[in-house]
Amino acid sequence: MIRLENMLPRAFLVGIMKMVDMSGPLETIRWMQSIGEELAVIEGPGFEGARMDTDIVYLPISPFGNEVVEFSRIYEKPEQFSEIIGTMSNLKTKSAAPWEFPAMSHVLDVLQHSYNQKRAELAGTRFYNLGSKSPLGDVRQYNTEAIERAGMSKENVAEILDKAFFVYFIEHPEKE
Repeated sequence: MIRLENMLPRAFLVGIMKMVDMSGPLETIRWMQSIGEELAVIEGPGFEGARMDTDIVYLPISPFGNEVVEFSRIYEKPEQFSEIIGTMSNLKTKSAAPWEFPAMSHVLDVLQHSYNQKRAELAGTRFYNLGSKSPLGDVRQYNTEAIERAGMSKENVAEILDKAFFVYFIEHPEKE
């Protein structure tokens, strides 16, 4: 049964599926990115999560995690979500700047990543997603190019993912 407090997140996830069916995964990605950026503009400059002594930020919780878990119990890994993740992977592979892409562990990473990147941009920095862990299990994804850009190793990121769901690197343009 869908309770009223669950209706909006589930409606959004169903909307993602419907959007893929109507317009394809690429347009759906652009749609989710525009939503994330709009929310970031409303929120303003800054960073979500816990900050380490360095320019590493991690999220000890998974934003949208409960919704993704509950939705997956109902819909069992919708094909449309796989299409979005596959399309993002192809875009990253073809990109001259693959470090700018999310390390996707679930479909809502598109929205979250665009939100985080835009807030960082508003703060005068760049924000790179080094790794993520799915709330659905122990699936971990890494962005090797972003990890290299941060001067870290995959093992360093994996260590942080032991206590977090997302690991980010803040790059300050004046340090380049």
